Amino acid sequence: MEKRKLNVLVGIDVYLPDTDGVINCMKNYCLNSKDEVNITVIAPKNKRSYVDNLPYKIFRCNSIYVPFLNQYYGLPAQDRKFGKNVREQKYDIVHVHSPFNMCKFALKIAKEQNIPIVATFHTNFRLIFQKLFNNKSLTETIVSNIGKMYSKMDEVFVCSESVGEQARSFGYKGKLSYLPFGTELEKVDDVSGLIEQANKEFNLDNDTFLGIFVGRVMPLKRVDFILNALKIVKEKGYDFQFYVVGKGPDTKRLKKICEKNKLTHNVKFLGFIPREQFPLVNARADLLLFPSIYDNFGLVKVEAAAYKTAGLYVEHTNAGDGIIDGENGFLSKDDVNEFANKIIYCIENRDVVKQVGEKAQETVYLHWKDATKFLLDRYYDVVENWKGREETYKKTKKTEKQKINLQTQIDKEEKKKAKLVAKKYKKLEKKTSKRAYN
Repeated sequence: MEKRKLNVLVGIDVYLPDTDGVINCMKNYCLNSKDEVNITVIAPKNKRSYVDNLPYKIFRCNSIYVPFLNQYYGLPAQDRKFGKNVREQKYDIVHVHSPFNMCKFALKIAKEQNIPIVATFHTNFRLIFQKLFNNKSLTETIVSNIGKMYSKMDEVFVCSESVGEQARSFGYKGKLSYLPFGTELEKVDDVSGLIEQANKEFNLDNDTFLGIFVGRVMPLKRVDFILNALKIVKEKGYDFQFYVVGKGPDTKRLKKICEKNKLTHNVKFLGFIPREQFPLVNARADLLLFPSIYDNFGLVKVEAAAYKTAGLYVEHTNAGDGIIDGENGFLSKDDVNEFANKIIYCIENRDVVKQVGEKAQETVYLHWKDATKFLLDRYYDVVENWKGREETYKKTKKTEKQKINLQTQIDKEEKKKAKLVAKKYKKLEKKTSKRAYN
């Protein structure tokens, strides 16, 4: 029997044209599920004259610009027209990708329409707020509040067991489901043509060892850690090129570190590059350098794996989850010297690095269309289970009402008894007083 097409409301606090791993994940989920379910996205307005041209419905709410994040955050509760537009449709399930204002609004919709609400736990906010406020007590208070918000969900999706443990550390005690993340980039079996094209585009030769970082250029990504490791690599006499792909608030500081470390001829800041150039950069790179201890996943490792490029990560981190050192990637201790030594090993053993890259394509790569199938299965399962719980919900409500009525009756009887006792006590008190007086 064919499944009924679900109406899905998807919410996020920051959306296109801003870009990061969370936005990329949500966008690709929507693009790859739009033919299977009816998608409606709720997101904040963006003041940069951005026009939505995606093949699914998007409602934008009033927003506020946050300067130190250089992003617009939604204010759905202060936008009546937005609320009216969203409420005109009946939904089967709500899926949120962030735990702030849009999540609160989405919870109201779920409650009003008596439908399930799920969330994907993407981000380690503990590290973000600790970095922002440098106050452990305040950070844990915020983290606890975020955990309470997730606890209002009917189910939370995580990409790995370690991220699930992180959600638990926030205080979430509900159901967890493990859903893998992917990339929209198609894997390429023969990358030789892309490598040749990249050499022409970036003026490289085949002998040059190329390391890359791809992502938002911010302190938590630890590009400075990479630069300090590369300083050691250069001082030991090795030649290489390193490309920083992406923009962010840390770029100016990192360029100064390059000057200090005498790496200006080895390091290039490419900034944002067209998506069409990603195959060139990833295919040509010998190694993705990603020492983040902040990222819960790192979509860039899947993108690199599409072109048989292995990554170097820090051991015991979520970014390095699923990586076996020397088999489908490389792992280093969280130490600049150790990280530098791993890079040197890769420079000296490029044939091994190539084999590891091939294994990465086999084991790390996953397309979003396949990742989305797992998500759709969860949607239908959650909705079906919710339908099964509606009667229980009504019965529970009825039982609670009966309990309240019973308690009210008991309270009335107790009050009646108390009045009678008080009356008898007053009569007894009068008699006692008279006797004492006489």
